[in-house]
Amino acid sequence: MREKLNEITWLSDQQKDVLESSRYQGWGRLSKKLLTGIVNDQGERIIDKLWNTNKNFMQIQSDDDFAKRIHEANADQMQAVDVEDVLADAYTSPQNKKAIRQVVKVVDDIQKAMGGVAPKYISIEFTRSEDRNPRRTISRQRQLENTLKDTAKSLAKSINPELLSELDNAAKSKKGLTDRLYLYFTQLGKDIYTGEPINIDELNKYDIDHILPQAFIKDNSLDNRVLVLTAVNNGKSDNVPLRMFGAKMGHFWKQLAEAGLISKRKLKNLQTDPDTISKYAMHGFIRRQLVETSQVIKLVANILGDKYRNDDTKIIEITARMNHQMRDEFGFIKNREINDYHHAFDAYLTAFLGRYLYHRYIKLRPYFVYGDFKKFREDKVTMRNFNFLHDLTDDTQEKIADAETGEVIWDRENSIQQLKDVYHYKFMLISHEVYTLRGAMFNQTVYPASDAGKRKLIPVKADRPVNVYGGYSGSADAYMAIVRIHNKKGDKYRVVGVPMRALDRLDAAKNVSDADFDRALKDVLAPQLTKTKKSRKTGEITQVIEDFEIVLGKVMYRQLMIDGDKKFMLGSSTYQYNAKQLVLSDQSVKTLASKGRLDPLQESMDYNNVYTEILDKVNQYFSLYDMNKFRHKLNLGFSKFISFPNHNVLDGNTKVSSGKREILQEILNGLHANPTFGNLKDVGITTPFGQLQQPNGILLSDETKIRYQSPTGLFERTVSLKDL
Repeated sequence: MREKLNEITWLSDQQKDVLESSRYQGWGRLSKKLLTGIVNDQGERIIDKLWNTNKNFMQIQSDDDFAKRIHEANADQMQAVDVEDVLADAYTSPQNKKAIRQVVKVVDDIQKAMGGVAPKYISIEFTRSEDRNPRRTISRQRQLENTLKDTAKSLAKSINPELLSELDNAAKSKKGLTDRLYLYFTQLGKDIYTGEPINIDELNKYDIDHILPQAFIKDNSLDNRVLVLTAVNNGKSDNVPLRMFGAKMGHFWKQLAEAGLISKRKLKNLQTDPDTISKYAMHGFIRRQLVETSQVIKLVANILGDKYRNDDTKIIEITARMNHQMRDEFGFIKNREINDYHHAFDAYLTAFLGRYLYHRYIKLRPYFVYGDFKKFREDKVTMRNFNFLHDLTDDTQEKIADAETGEVIWDRENSIQQLKDVYHYKFMLISHEVYTLRGAMFNQTVYPASDAGKRKLIPVKADRPVNVYGGYSGSADAYMAIVRIHNKKGDKYRVVGVPMRALDRLDAAKNVSDADFDRALKDVLAPQLTKTKKSRKTGEITQVIEDFEIVLGKVMYRQLMIDGDKKFMLGSSTYQYNAKQLVLSDQSVKTLASKGRLDPLQESMDYNNVYTEILDKVNQYFSLYDMNKFRHKLNLGFSKFISFPNHNVLDGNTKVSSGKREILQEILNGLHANPTFGNLKDVGITTPFGQLQQPNGILLSDETKIRYQSPTGLFERTVSLKDL
């Protein structure tokens, strides 16, 4: 770093010291070609624009000239390599790379289902997972504390001397710094429209208002929300603060921004009049609503764009907030805990929104259609409303048509009904990726020789008997196999694990012949099918291998199985995961999504009704939960459930009593089609709810079917065990 700085002759030693000691983060992902090798129509490089203007990197790279040239460079690179090469060089997490591979497989699967015809539109959206980590709130709180003790210290002291002590008290609360509290402190305890003091003990009596109305722009961020008196908010209606309060409060808003209590963007919102915004500001509003900045989306768009470069496929990028807006506007509640159908409905909404935006906002396509770089003519586009889904919620808009073709893209009554029909589907295709494992060969704990009589140990080395040297408690399995065991009582099928430590041996045998592999695999599995027998006459103990044959030599994790009315995935050779999706009524979904009612009695009855509905579904469809008597115990548990309070009761940080809402959450955890367990000790179920384990290996009936699915589930093949 210093050597490079020394090449710049006009820098002083002090300036070089400052630059050298600065921390540079994120720039390693930006190539020299990106910063210096791409030029716009004026011959400027990105690095030049960074130096000569106040624009940041994200603003510059999204300018039309640069965006087009970056797109062209990426497209050239895509043609020279395959998807795996692209992902190998991509700066994104392994989880995202895995998801991108699945996207490509899903697109291929759908194209196959459509007879090989390339899709006309592909709409993509990247849903960020919910932030369940409290660190964001803690960080926000710490940042606020630092601001109030530093840049805003004198302003806070002059306006509200008690503010810091109030913040200390709020920080100790278990709820932490809620949005209402955060707005209270950033406004120095004042109504930001009138300057009137806000009572911190009665925050629920105040309104959180959108600075710029929802009809103008859909922005629910804290930069567009303020805490105000209810009467003031009612009087403001759909007006903007600048017109009503700017003359009186404009100076206070600037003070808050200069002190670092509100962002420049929030100040700009407070100072904005939609009727007088500039062309540049209009461009910014459009970009904020329509442009997806996620690098994962950009990467997927690049890959799909290259895949269909010779077809007329439109790749449409949808922002996650639009899906969220559709759900809010039409009451499509998302509950991730009940089932996995929310993924499918989100995908449907993404496809719907892609088609709607494409036909509704023809002149704005360069903002959201991949590779569309028609020059945006600011002088030809005049907008005063940037809520691009507003027309869908307008009762007076019965039909909306494509301005060019006349095609109806929104028929209010029929379109809403179609959305509701899809939302209420009781069966949707759900598929899980199947996989094998490679890694550690054993559970790493080595138990002493004294434990050899208590548990089955595996020698650390071949020449070290476990009764002398101890050993591992169990081996890790690479995948599973299904065997048929013959005995006097009839044949039975069992799932057994294929240990990781045997892979090299099995691979070597496979290279010789299938017959050699079968013999080697049978030899590997034999110890798991060996019984200890004691002679009644002599007392002699012998090891006897059961009479078995291998029915299926390789079964992957998460393989879907159907045994009668039981539908499950293989979590291991001993664990089953439920594969049935729970579907509840709209009323139950609303109850689970509600944040409590003013009437505790009604809330309690609603929770009872949810438990009753879950019981009804479990009794009808979830026979797999007869294992460990879960179904029976869940029925018995209702009499205990009704006596609990609505929510957890705490004494400080100690839970005194569980609440109905939290118990219902645990039930949903255990019923979900995944490995999650629920804790239902409160209703008398001591075994983790949903722990579907057969310690000696999963036993299957001869009616069991193995269902192989394509990535989408559109194609499947079913094989019966008895036919193998």
